[in-house]
Amino acid sequence: MIGLSLRNVDNTAYPKSVSYFEHFKQIVRICRETAPETPIVVGGPAFSLFPEEFIEKLGVDYGIAGEGEIALLELLEKLAIGEKPEQIIYHAQGGQVNLDHLTPAWDLLETKRYFKDGGSLNIQTKRGCRYKCAYCSYPLLEGSSVRQRSPEKVVDEMEASFHEYGIDYFFFVDNVFNYPREHSVAICNEIIKRKLKVHWTAYTSPGVVDEEMFAIYKEAGCDALDFGSDAMSNVGLASMSKWFTISKIKDASRWCRENEIKFSHSLIFGSPGETKESIEETIANVHECNPSVVIAMIGVRIYPHTPLANRLIKQGWIAPEEIGLKPVFYVEESIREFMFERLLTESRNYHNWILPGFNKKINHPLLFERLRNKAGKSGAYGKGPMWKMLA
Repeated sequence: MIGLSLRNVDNTAYPKSVSYFEHFKQIVRICRETAPETPIVVGGPAFSLFPEEFIEKLGVDYGIAGEGEIALLELLEKLAIGEKPEQIIYHAQGGQVNLDHLTPAWDLLETKRYFKDGGSLNIQTKRGCRYKCAYCSYPLLEGSSVRQRSPEKVVDEMEASFHEYGIDYFFFVDNVFNYPREHSVAICNEIIKRKLKVHWTAYTSPGVVDEEMFAIYKEAGCDALDFGSDAMSNVGLASMSKWFTISKIKDASRWCRENEIKFSHSLIFGSPGETKESIEETIANVHECNPSVVIAMIGVRIYPHTPLANRLIKQGWIAPEEIGLKPVFYVEESIREFMFERLLTESRNYHNWILPGFNKKINHPLLFERLRNKAGKSGAYGKGPMWKMLA
């Protein structure tokens, strides 16, 4: 059996969108040529969003939509006794898997190489999200209830990776590391208690922050945070169904600076209702927050069964069958050209504005190599997210 995990459908960037489907096809073709009699099973978040379309167009034998750890074992057991499984296995969401039983087998991977080339080791502390952000597919993929690993188990994994592979930088890949707050703080306190000398970064929400939390994060080794703010205007926050306020975003930014934690704000421009005024409001608030880096996305990638997709279908803007592997973005057309020029101007004037949709300050391997070499030669901590080294 050959297993392939498909992480992203595309780069979610507009207007220069890049689909990864041809890369997936190439990998499947190589597998078929190398081991023509071996069945191929695919899974992962990308597959789980569009299982029928992937199965049809990739020509693989089996697919697992949803959590795959237990489902893959069940598939292998059925094949071993000669049963004929369903081609697509839909694993139920919402809590059937105990995350404390899923410690990764890092010894089966080239862990040291991944750390050397990638600058961090990924670690997951929970799954699921109770929030209903307009565009987001995480509740569909992981469930709407939060399932947590015990803080002790999380730090056990970190400690083992530190001693066995020399891993001293971790990336908490939870969709929102700081929710629930108490869980993230308990992990940090466990790191502090064990005197584990590591650094880490995480995806976080500015809606679940307080001054004490940042101090604990810093003591536990946090040196960079990526805030999924999405907007810094009242129009944008409402459009994205965000539950926090601009003042919360400003508080989070201030506490990061006070604790010398580098931070980025990921923003989405051009969502429904966006105006020239809301763009200017966002840009002004960005400058007031003074983040280490701004990651400015243009347009909203439409994923199936999200609140935004359902709203646009109801309005007749898009048909359900048009939401698929080919990227479709919502962009407020009335301010499209103004938005392009305004954001390109910010990127030209400020080195810390990253525009993935225009390939501005991304996807340059030579730049990445130079940044890591520069960090190493200067004595800076040259690990962690690449944006940290652009700051």
